[in-house]
This record gives sequence, structure tokens and C-alpha cells, in this order.
Amino acid sequence: MPKEATTMISIAARIQLVPASQTLAITAKARELKEAGKNVISFSAGEPDFTTPEVVNQAAIRAIQEGQTHYTPVGGTTELKTSIANYYKKRTGFDFSHAEIAVSAGAKHSLYNLFMTIIDDGDEVIIPAPYWVSYPVMVNMAGGVAVEVTGEADNNFVPTVEALEAARTDKTRAIILNNPTNPTGAFWDRSQLEGIAQWLKDHPEIVVISDAIYSELTYDNLEYTELLNIAPELRDRYVIVDGISKAFAMTGWRLGYTLAPKHVIAAMMKIQSQSTSNPCSITQAAAVEALNQGRNVIDPMHKAFEARRNLICDLLDAIPGIKLNRPRGAFYAFPDVSAFFGKSYNGKTINDDNDLAAFLIEEALVAVVPGTAFGAPGFIRMSYADKEENLKEGVRRIAEALAKLN
Repeated sequence: MPKEATTMISIAARIQLVPASQTLAITAKARELKEAGKNVISFSAGEPDFTTPEVVNQAAIRAIQEGQTHYTPVGGTTELKTSIANYYKKRTGFDFSHAEIAVSAGAKHSLYNLFMTIIDDGDEVIIPAPYWVSYPVMVNMAGGVAVEVTGEADNNFVPTVEALEAARTDKTRAIILNNPTNPTGAFWDRSQLEGIAQWLKDHPEIVVISDAIYSELTYDNLEYTELLNIAPELRDRYVIVDGISKAFAMTGWRLGYTLAPKHVIAAMMKIQSQSTSNPCSITQAAAVEALNQGRNVIDPMHKAFEARRNLICDLLDAIPGIKLNRPRGAFYAFPDVSAFFGKSYNGKTINDDNDLAAFLIEEALVAVVPGTAFGAPGFIRMSYADKEENLKEGVRRIAEALAKLN
């Protein structure tokens, strides 16, 4: 008997490993309400509200006019790799050859290529929680196992060395370090990094993945220190992933890069050559200008972010029931809202952070992201990458809505 025909296309089993993004779901709900004419204030999107610096835009325009619209080498142009190497030489003091650098279509793409390159089925990756939502998903997609290790709020959300050791097994392949951190805005102090560095020295089988995407955005005169500077002997198993999205306000341009040992870069480029090939040629030209400009274009935005950080912390601290660890980097506040659980309004009970986020967007027309999405139930993430008047109005609405709960 012939197989019965069907018009239904079956979906691969691996897709079951990919949950719907709560961040995108909240953003979509906010957009839907805005399109319906509602005055929604969104604290959900993790991107600067600034336009890309004009000097960078002009570099892209010149590239178009000069005909730089063709394929480039898969891992990035020679000019861009030189700019990346110079940029990181200034930041870390280390020399990176072109063979140790790969350019991809965003830092997320870089991380995906990396996980697909170094993780075999069953390999475990330690992920400090709270974490960026895509880390465990990408690890799982690569066949690995995400092992979450929670850092407590009173320890700056940094997991203790004892907790890391308790999570380590003979299957541990890597650890991801994101400093400053999304979603908490926490900045890991040098003393905390030194403890982790010593632990890593004792376990040479563990690959260190440093997600440095927010490393230019630290406040209170704090200086970012790459763990590699603390423990240079980790160089042969150390990977840095960075990009132009956050500090340079270039989220839509889509360009990230990896600095890693040559054999890792070569393997990553095998994957990229068979999937996306080179990142956009015009974006690469713009990235050269951005990296060459460096702090010249970052500093004005950095100053504004720090002022906004100060503002939103003061506003949130004034709301009874909210507990906030003052963020020292990135552009997120991550308040503990568990004091409101069990309370209700109009017959609806707030049982968790998901309920609270739904309540705030419905009652206050303010979009926030539940902490559960980041492995931290009881919290909400609020991006303060927005104009000060929106921060003031949004937090005012939140305070007013929370006061209705009883």
C-alpha cells in the first residue's frame, strides 16, 4: 500500500528544544497595543534608543558608493580584522592574529557557531544564572546540556566557586561568563573573577567563554577587566565574543566577532561557510569605522546611560516592596518583585513574575520581561535604554499599578 499522502509538513524534533522567546512575546504584545492606539512604554527591548553615530553611517555610505557590495572572505575582511585586533590590543594588551579572529552576523551568531563547534552530544556547559535567555537554548541545540548555577543577589549575582565546583562533572566542557551581565546589569569585581580564575586553573579541561558585549558599558568609574588579563595562562582555552550592537548603537547592522585559538576559529568558519557565508560587506565597513573611533563615539552614549541608570534606580527605590541591586553595567535594572506575589486586583492574583509582567502591561501599559525567562523567578528585567521622560512616566505607572494590589 502506498503511504497516505498528506499536506502537513512535519517539524524536526530538534525544534522541540527551542522555546518561544518571552522577551519577543512581551515586545510583540507591546507592539500590538501600540498599533491599537495605546500609549505603551516598553522596558523590554535590549537595545540602545540612540541612532548609530553619524561618522559610522558615513563610512557605510562611502562603502556603497565605492562598490564594496560583493562577497568578502567568510570570516571578515582584512581591514576589519585589523581593526578588531587593534581594538582588543588596547583593551587587553594581547595580540590577536587574523587567524584568531572570526566575524559573523552578530554576537549571537558568533556564539551559535562557537557552541556548534566545541560541544559534542552530552557535553555540559556551566551557565551562571541569571543568564541571557539564548545561552541554554543554543547549548541544547548543539547537543549539550546547560547546567545552571545561581548567583545570589547579595553576592552581586555571581555564583560562588563552591557552587561552580559542585556543578562540575567529568562532562563539563565550558563555562560562560557575561560581564557586565544581561539581565542584572551586575559587574563582577576583580576579586570575584580572581576566585573563578583560580578554580579554572585547577580544571584545564574547561573552556572559558567570555561574552563581552556590554564590556564598554560600566559605571561608577569602574574599569572592565577581562578574565584573561587576570589569568593569561588560560589563553589556549579562552574565547571572547563581542560585537558592535550595544556600545555603538548598531543592533540592526548585525555584526559580532570571536577571538579564539586558531583551530577553533578555523572550525567555526567551516560552519559559517556552509550556512551564512560572510556577514554584510557594508556593515563590515561601518564596523571598521566604529572600532577605530572607539570611545570617541561611545562616551556620549555612555554618559547618558549612566544618568539614566541613576534615574531609574532612584525611582524604583522609592516604590515600597521593590528591592533592587544597583546595576553597575549594561543598561538593565533587575528588581526583585516577589513582595507582590499573592496579592490581587480585580479578582486576578499575582502568583509569580509572569503574572506581574502581564498585570503591568494590561493595567499600566508598561512592558517588562519576567525574570523566569532568565532563570531568575521573582524578578523582572527593565531596560533603561530610553529617554528620561519615558523612564519617569513608565516607573510612575508601575508604582501606581502596584499600589492597587492588595
